[in-house]
Amino acid sequence: MFFVTLVLSFAVTAASAKGLEWKNHQSPFDFQFGNHIDSHQQLQVLPDGSLFGYLYVTFTGATNEDGVPIAQHKNCNDEGVVCSVGWEIRGIPGHATFLAHQEGDHPLWQVMRAHIPTPGAYTHFHWNDWPDHAHELPVTGDPVSGYFLQLTGKDTFLFKHGGDEILVTNGLDNATHINIVSGVTGDDGGGHDH
Repeated sequence: MFFVTLVLSFAVTAASAKGLEWKNHQSPFDFQFGNHIDSHQQLQVLPDGSLFGYLYVTFTGATNEDGVPIAQHKNCNDEGVVCSVGWEIRGIPGHATFLAHQEGDHPLWQVMRAHIPTPGAYTHFHWNDWPDHAHELPVTGDPVSGYFLQLTGKDTFLFKHGGDEILVTNGLDNATHINIVSGVTGDDGGGHDH
């Protein structure tokens, strides 16, 4: 009986260690950007203004030749969609300048190196709601506010995004959502010329 209890206890602890089940932004994980990422993220604002939470994936049922499951982002509120935690997220507020968006990839943002949060691996920028709701993204060259995000994989899977399938493992992930570039001239998104 002790062995069964120990095994069940370990299984519950391992499942909860992967993160929060999808609850459609129930408090305290009620922060929303006001755009498409909200269909597969749950974040809370911490007392210092930073974000903490989870980014979700849906497993497709397919695997690669090595048996690694394939997952992608889906709207976790859609009927029949089952979402699992793919990453833990930490976010730091900041600004970036919108550069471009190629269909099937993440929008590209310019940021001065000195404004990328450290320590950490903040390789993704995501913008707050944009006032012109006719367009989800701002106009090229516009500086906007948002958050620098650090992603830590909570499972092993291949993340399918556009035409790529990128391996995610348990640990820091600097590949799947990278979308910032840095330059030495021009506006850094915060209105400061250098």
